[in-house]
Amino acid sequence: MGVLLTVAIFLPLVSALLVAIVRNSAFSRVISIATSVVVFLIAVYLGFNFDWNNPSFQHTIKLPWIQPLGISFSLGLDGMGMALFLLTALMFVVAFVWSVKIEDRPNLYHALFLLLETACLGVFSALDLFLFYLFWEFMLIPMYFIIGFWGHERKVYAANKFFVYTFFGSIFLLLGIASVVIYGYIVSGSVSFDYFFLKNIQYPLWIQLVAFLLFGLGFAVKVPMWPFHTWLPDAHVEAPTAGSVILAAVLLKMGTYGFVRYSLPMFPEASKYYVPLIFFLSVVAIIYAAMMAIAQTHIKRLIAYSSISHMGLVTLATFASDWNALNGAIYMMVAHGLSSAALFMSAGFIYDRIHSYHMDDLGGLARYIPNLAIVFMLSGLVGIGFPGLAGFVAEFLILLGTYKNYPVWAFVAGVGMVLGAAYFLYMYKRVMLEEETISDYRREKWSHLKDLELHHWIAFVLVLASSVLLGIYPLPFVKLMEHTTRMVFGG
Repeated sequence: MGVLLTVAIFLPLVSALLVAIVRNSAFSRVISIATSVVVFLIAVYLGFNFDWNNPSFQHTIKLPWIQPLGISFSLGLDGMGMALFLLTALMFVVAFVWSVKIEDRPNLYHALFLLLETACLGVFSALDLFLFYLFWEFMLIPMYFIIGFWGHERKVYAANKFFVYTFFGSIFLLLGIASVVIYGYIVSGSVSFDYFFLKNIQYPLWIQLVAFLLFGLGFAVKVPMWPFHTWLPDAHVEAPTAGSVILAAVLLKMGTYGFVRYSLPMFPEASKYYVPLIFFLSVVAIIYAAMMAIAQTHIKRLIAYSSISHMGLVTLATFASDWNALNGAIYMMVAHGLSSAALFMSAGFIYDRIHSYHMDDLGGLARYIPNLAIVFMLSGLVGIGFPGLAGFVAEFLILLGTYKNYPVWAFVAGVGMVLGAAYFLYMYKRVMLEEETISDYRREKWSHLKDLELHHWIAFVLVLASSVLLGIYPLPFVKLMEHTTRMVFGG
């Protein structure tokens, strides 16, 4: 299984090289979709063969690499890693299908997305901190060019801001990795970047406090937590639709994944010590970002702020010291990935047809593109936690677990969820239902709008069907999340 995992991670890299060599637009489209589908099928196979009763990492492979520094090529998945690996594989299928008609430099476009897929899959499966950091940093390069080349008016500014913020966070992450590796050498006499070796070291409190901050800054920028969030709205507004899909559904999850994978198990005492700070920053993000979303008239900026608010829920639940809350946090990573992807696709479709993201330029579109109106509504319902959809299960677990130990914080988080429903319904009313703002010229022009095409339908069905499945039959997915929760809490 470890070999299959390795193939899934590096197959997109091989395909990217083929796309760069062949330089044929039709070939790049076909090979990109085919590669992403194969990777997704491998991920599904690995998921079906994942034993959640086995309390250890699975599908592992470990090969010597840079032996003098204790660096190995080590991969493996636990329940959270498996869930995010599946989400990532699915989202790249969606991104490539959505981009099937791209005409601007399609070869470079597909090659960069393939490289990005390898980096993202590697982050969620690396069990060597050096390898993890390589994948973590490598991800910046293709996303930087995706925003900078295929974005909108302020694309270069947004790409630079994205790179500077995330690279800034990565420097602290590197310092954190160096600190635990050096301490491991001091206490054991050997240098190792192995995750299990470093996790099993008993760090003194002062080392935990320092390392938690260093790791945490790297993860906080990626989430992004307030006040490191300002790069995200700009990146989303300027990125192409597929770029926003991957950014929201996959890249933001790397930060919260890092907190669960590294901060909680490696620095347990520091994790408790910093709970008030984490809760304060999380609640500010939940409420502040929700209020900012309500104030927006730009669709993508509104959805971007909604992502910040939802990720605040994830960080709050991650440190709530409760089994159900952590399950809910991991579930929310997946549920938000699905809902945000669908919302950004809806916004991208509107831009492709009308060439505007501003609500003042829209209104009453449900009359002209009714199929989009349906999937747009379903996408939003996933995000606001409507019963029967993935977001409801995630929010229920988060509130249930957080209320047990921190009822006041749970109440505040619940207020944020109510605001989430408010800003989505506000956006939907402005974009899809209000017809009094439409001029006769627009009515005539929009009467010829083309509704969803086949590739749009495929992308939406993949995302929304997954959301329904996670909403109506959550048991196997909760069991998958519990595999990680059990290891974190030692159950």
